[in-house]
Amino acid sequence: MKNRINPGIARGFSLMELIVVVAIIVILAGLTLGGFSLVNQKTARDKAKVQLKLIETALENYNSENRSYPPSPDPMGERGDEVLYKYLYYDGFEARDSGGVVYMPDFDPENNAKSGQAWMQGTGAQARVVDPWGQFWRYRSGDSPGAQNPDFDLWSIGPDGKTNEDPKHKDCADDIRNF
Repeated sequence: MKNRINPGIARGFSLMELIVVVAIIVILAGLTLGGFSLVNQKTARDKAKVQLKLIETALENYNSENRSYPPSPDPMGERGDEVLYKYLYYDGFEARDSGGVVYMPDFDPENNAKSGQAWMQGTGAQARVVDPWGQFWRYRSGDSPGAQNPDFDLWSIGPDGKTNEDPKHKDCADDIRNF
């Protein structure tokens, strides 16, 4: 017995079925992209916390050898990344032949891309230390006006790029800091 195809019945998908399938695909794609965004945000926060701990360790090593923390002329810490780079890497690198100490070798602009941390922006004496969001790290010594810690304050202003003198201010909600 042969199967006969009834010429009066249309074969294929209706427009409504196609619209439903496309809508489901769009919804699933949106959920996937939203999940990736959350994962990327968490990864950046975790990376910033690791960077903070590494810089803290380098500052403690600097203090143990020099009996002080690097001085910070800026009470808001806006140029603190330059202080960190100068004292923890650049000065030691420049004086390496005469026994200079590099406290933070990850700040080497030449190896910046190889380390996977993307710490640096620029090269040479003009290099700047950046967090995972491309913002400059903030640093102020404990004797600076507004310092929260007796030793030093170190912080990233987070993904929103905003901070405030008062750590309880809403602009500080996403900051990664040691105080």
